[in-house]
Amino acid sequence: MTATTVFYRYFLNPTMRLLLRSPFHGVTSHNITILHFTGRKSGRKMSTPLSYTREGDTVRLLTNYTTHWWKNFRGSEAEVELELRRSRHSGTARLLEGDSEYLRAGVRTFIAALPRDAGVYDLELDDDKQLVEASLLEHIADLVLVEITLNS
Repeated sequence: MTATTVFYRYFLNPTMRLLLRSPFHGVTSHNITILHFTGRKSGRKMSTPLSYTREGDTVRLLTNYTTHWWKNFRGSEAEVELELRRSRHSGTARLLEGDSEYLRAGVRTFIAALPRDAGVYDLELDDDKQLVEASLLEHIADLVLVEITLNS
């Protein structure tokens, strides 16, 4: 287990869960959610805090191949729950991986809403905090997007 994995698993993720469920959630809940899902192979209930963007009933979660949680959505859509601003919402998650214009558009939308996350994915921003297209093309093969349609 790498030092980064240990840091996230045993320090950052538990701290974020506590903060997001506390009266002080407003500090982070406008762009960090807790995703609840069932392991595809193990059947275990899991949860992880993640950055998110939302447009209406669509929530996007961006990650890269170095993480593992998203692999639970390979092969078919999955029922999930999200804690958004201390409210629980159910929805259906769909995995987008492999270079496609739809994935690129989703990454552009995500980074436009959360430019602070660009550095996490080695994506370059210009002076106006806009995603540099060449940077997106260079790194798109490493990126994964989970798109969740919330149930009304």
